[in-house]
Amino acid sequence: MAVDKARINKFVSLVLLVVLGIFGLVLLLQLAAVFFGPSKSACSKQVCLSRFLEGPPAFNNDVLANYLRTNYYTPPSGQLKLSGINGRDEKFNNLLNFIKDFFKNKHGGTFVDLGAGDGEYKSLTLDLEQSLGWTGLLIEPHEELYKRLLKKGRNSQSAKVCVSPFAYPTKLKFGHPAATSLNEEEMLITMGQNKMKQLMEDVKDPEVHDSQCMPLENLIYAAGITTPFDLLVLDMAGTDLDVLISAKLEQIPEFEMIVLHSNGASIGNDVSGYFLERNMVVKKVFGDNPKEVTYALVKFDAKRDL
Repeated sequence: MAVDKARINKFVSLVLLVVLGIFGLVLLLQLAAVFFGPSKSACSKQVCLSRFLEGPPAFNNDVLANYLRTNYYTPPSGQLKLSGINGRDEKFNNLLNFIKDFFKNKHGGTFVDLGAGDGEYKSLTLDLEQSLGWTGLLIEPHEELYKRLLKKGRNSQSAKVCVSPFAYPTKLKFGHPAATSLNEEEMLITMGQNKMKQLMEDVKDPEVHDSQCMPLENLIYAAGITTPFDLLVLDMAGTDLDVLISAKLEQIPEFEMIVLHSNGASIGNDVSGYFLERNMVVKKVFGDNPKEVTYALVKFDAKRDL
């Protein structure tokens, strides 16, 4: 009888150990799911659908911000190496002087430059950086232009990423006319026509590339710009207004001025109507051709603008 009791106790102990082991394994898997999330291979329909229904990422999503800084951002250099090809003309100089006068030659301002190109050719922010010590964020998705931008040694952080025309991250195909057998300035102009492939239907055999695109509010937050800044420059070859319409401006720190290039589209009425609702007015228009003008918009001030 004693032998039977010993066997029973041994069996019960073994069963308990197995049960505890299974319980521990289940608990460990649950903890792993909480901290690491499901892998792509284990992405069930319910999990994927629930994540999709969460909507676009919050503007201050720190996980996304860290990812952007690690994979797409380059810190300031401050070692300027300019080519001298700046493309300045009368329209450019008038616009630059207007910006400086508006800000009363303020030193240490902050800008966000969308479509920064090579960081030198017709770059308003370069002059503000050099003459008044401004800094900010330079965004340029084009591979070759971005390489040139980094070589300039600008004193601002830069990001090789496009601004999404939607409220969520996406990958888009961009294109521009072929840039071969051209001198340096002509190449810069041609690559600067970089726009979404859907807008390149009239161009035969364009050079096409893929770009990771992110909402504007996420890009600005990832750059550490979380307080009011001075100037937002948009020069993105035709998608500027689309970007602004999709951007959650209420989640972007306030800014004093927007410089918006029409880039081949007649957008005067749209610009006036859209920004008037956001307490900004067209202060001045530079250029004569409605499709090639530049708009300078500022925050409405009743004492100044009435």
